[in-house]
Amino acid sequence: MFWRTTIEICHTKIECITKNYFSVMSTKVSTAIVLFKKRQKKNGKYPVKLRLTHDRKQMYYNIDNKNRVYEFTEEEFEKITSPKPRGEYKEIQIEFSLIEEKAQKVIKAMNNDFSFEEFKTNMGISGSDKKNVFHYLDIKINAASINGYGDKSAKPLKTSLQQFFKREKNLDFKEVTIAKLQEFEQFMRDKGIRPSTYYRYVASLRSIFIMAHKENSIPTTIYPFGRHKYLAPQYVTTKRSLKLNEIEKIYNYRPEPYSQEEEAKDYWFFTYLCNGINMVDMCHLKYQDIGKDFITFIRKKTEHSSAVKRPITVPLTQDIREIIERQGNKDKSPDNYVFPVIQDGLTHKQKVYKIAWRVRKTNVYIQKIGTKLEIDKHLTTYTARHSFATILKRSGVSTEFISESLGHSNLKITETYLDSFENDHKLEIAKHLTAFKK
Repeated sequence: MFWRTTIEICHTKIECITKNYFSVMSTKVSTAIVLFKKRQKKNGKYPVKLRLTHDRKQMYYNIDNKNRVYEFTEEEFEKITSPKPRGEYKEIQIEFSLIEEKAQKVIKAMNNDFSFEEFKTNMGISGSDKKNVFHYLDIKINAASINGYGDKSAKPLKTSLQQFFKREKNLDFKEVTIAKLQEFEQFMRDKGIRPSTYYRYVASLRSIFIMAHKENSIPTTIYPFGRHKYLAPQYVTTKRSLKLNEIEKIYNYRPEPYSQEEEAKDYWFFTYLCNGINMVDMCHLKYQDIGKDFITFIRKKTEHSSAVKRPITVPLTQDIREIIERQGNKDKSPDNYVFPVIQDGLTHKQKVYKIAWRVRKTNVYIQKIGTKLEIDKHLTTYTARHSFATILKRSGVSTEFISESLGHSNLKITETYLDSFENDHKLEIAKHLTAFKK
């Protein structure tokens, strides 16, 4: 599956493209833009590469840039390379044509003395960008901005690296050594960055190294992470769950009807009762996701990061039905959102803003309720998610079931959500050790 420049893109370029094609063929070098199916990404898509063939040898080159990451499904790639693509597909087809046209000009300028290495240099692929950490971070940042999902740590990580290395544009991978990473860790501590946040930054940086290595931009010898190298410290997260009697207090609290407190309590309890659903997923729920006995949805966080989509199923209890009746949209058309937070027609940034506003508002008023009830803990929507997991654990439910309910990809993530057993429960367990005493 590939795209050749002999396909007519626009009438003004046919002659030029055809001429370049034949001049390229005279040097026994052919070019093509192809879907690189040897490496499927977690989101089910494949990267697009520029393929050169010379003396029966083939080489593949990355064509991503700061403005676009070229990765598509087979179906999307077919639409792009079709005779009459539409909309964005047409724009991408033209971009492919320009990339290949540039490659052909580079080859032609080599005057029949072709080498893959010289082509790579002249094409600009092996330039400073391919060894520049910031270049790869820019690709991630741009992808997250356009698609609305991706590595959200890339942007703050880039800012922190710029501050630490005291430069704005170029950071060679070779400069990110084990010693420098240890200094960077202390630098981030001094800035007051939370350990869990720093750990995500390091994971993002590690993925950049892996990406560059897969594209043959850097050797494995400069990879600074792993055993006997640099390992980011892992910290046990601060537990945020409530005890069952504290949740009971909130449940029995009766705020004024139609008040901000009632709204916050309902949203908080919806999270708690619906498998700890986060606010992003809650706000994206549509009435078509609600069946007779269950609510079924796919987490937005993993919707584009995994080829296998695992739906989360929530029993539709009476409490959940009542919350939807009180707070949900009255128009229950299948394609309408359940809650009146976002609506169709909004941009991704507008949706992010409205959901963040809903989260802040809920957190403010659920904390006010907690203060009135003398619950000496910081209450947020995240507390509800942690409480869902921890209450099930204390009730004897398996970690595997809890992990599936939360939509986690592995049990290790789930463990960070699970609180330790309450001290009074530990005392009861300790009594079994000397049960022979009367």
